[in-house]
Amino acid sequence: MSDIRNIDFHTILELYKNMIHYNIHRLGIRDTHDEFLQEGVMALFFAYNGYDETKGTFDSYASHMIRHRLIDYLRKIIREQEKTDLIINEAQTKEAIQQEIDLIEKQEFWKRVKHTLTDRQWKWVYWYIIHGYAVKEIAAIEGTTEDAVKNWGKEVKRKLRDSTFIQECRKK
Repeated sequence: MSDIRNIDFHTILELYKNMIHYNIHRLGIRDTHDEFLQEGVMALFFAYNGYDETKGTFDSYASHMIRHRLIDYLRKIIREQEKTDLIINEAQTKEAIQQEIDLIEKQEFWKRVKHTLTDRQWKWVYWYIIHGYAVKEIAAIEGTTEDAVKNWGKEVKRKLRDSTFIQECRKK
């Protein structure tokens, strides 16, 4: 094409649309939302407006502009994805650290409770509160009566209600 400026851009777009698709395909890009097609059209538009016929053919100039614009856009998307991944990784790391801190605090709490109770009272706390077993199941596990297990629970409740340890925990 000797004088590209005498041709309407819509005509140029129809003539070079396959070149845009070719470059998208050649770069291995799946363009499900036509983002890269739009970038290719913009590159063609800039090539159309900035073409200098003294520096070569429009075909090679347009191809160069389209290809490099698509590569730049691809790099931009990759950079944004890397930033997003970094933010997600930092958030997951902070969450994991917080979960670890919470677990340590829970373990420390239960150690302090255990220290306050007798072995049987601790068994009630362990099976009933921590693991959610029913009184009947605890009695079967421990080889005792349901009434005995209920009594362990009453003693735990009384002891912890009156305990300065629990009152300190409530203040926190």
